[in-house]
Amino acid sequence: MQSSCRKALTAIAVLMVPLGGCSSSSSGRPTATSVDLGSATADSATPDSAPPPTSANTPATDPARPSGSGLTAGPVTYIALGDSLTAGDGDDTYQGYVGVIAAAIGAAPGRADVSVVNLGASGWDSTMMVDGQDGAPGQLGQAVEQATEAVAAGRAVLATVLIGSNDLWYLYEYGPPDGTPPASEDAAEETFRANLDRTVQELTDAGAVVVVGLPDDQSRRPSVADIDRLHDFLPDITVDEAQQMVVMAGRLDRVAEDVAADHGALTVDTNAPFWADEGAMADDGIHPNTAGYADLAELWLATIGDLL
Repeated sequence: MQSSCRKALTAIAVLMVPLGGCSSSSSGRPTATSVDLGSATADSATPDSAPPPTSANTPATDPARPSGSGLTAGPVTYIALGDSLTAGDGDDTYQGYVGVIAAAIGAAPGRADVSVVNLGASGWDSTMMVDGQDGAPGQLGQAVEQATEAVAAGRAVLATVLIGSNDLWYLYEYGPPDGTPPASEDAAEETFRANLDRTVQELTDAGAVVVVGLPDDQSRRPSVADIDRLHDFLPDITVDEAQQMVVMAGRLDRVAEDVAADHGALTVDTNAPFWADEGAMADDGIHPNTAGYADLAELWLATIGDLL
């Protein structure tokens, strides 16, 4: 997602992000912290309106209905998987679209108790999301564990997945991070499909309501539209490769739509005019700023609002 991503893929622990920041243990690793958007917290007693706790193997949602058919009543655990967009890079408030979504969930009737597990990691692609990178655990395993625990505690679980930007960058600019020869476009598409399919399947099986974001067309971003500016971050990419990414982004979008349909999950099209608006983008011209993330969150909320 950015030129420094290959040297900064640090271990990302399960991060329960309060809207004002996060807490850390004495070891320096982030520790679980609940978001309190009302009088209740994730550590407090389950409200009377919440469903009774279920076993860890029994989803709180009806397994016979599609994942996108709605969240059960009561407190919500929101789990976000993805790359630097999910992590909120470029947002001076450090909230990104995940923080905006969490606030909106907490404002819904009966949803004041919201716990946010933001697993987004800068520079990660779909394979890293599933398998981890440089000793850091994969986001998927952590998400499944968190979802299972939340369901057992009688909480509704929402999981959003937005991945694919770095699948494109590694394909055209960097090559795979392990130093192997670059994959073909067809191979990259199938890898993305397998990773996303596994992610949605395991999250759904854990009892989460899953919403999948379609990767945006990279060419709309200011630093990609201007090849000279892009070379400040990605010196080796060519104009032809930048245009190939446009087509490949569409292919990944279709994969995401297919995978979501296979599992009864909902999708959100993240392609929108704000990506081309300098006023909505951070100085790097690649990531949104606070205003841009608010626009991105609105795309998600048009779908998530119906689940509440």
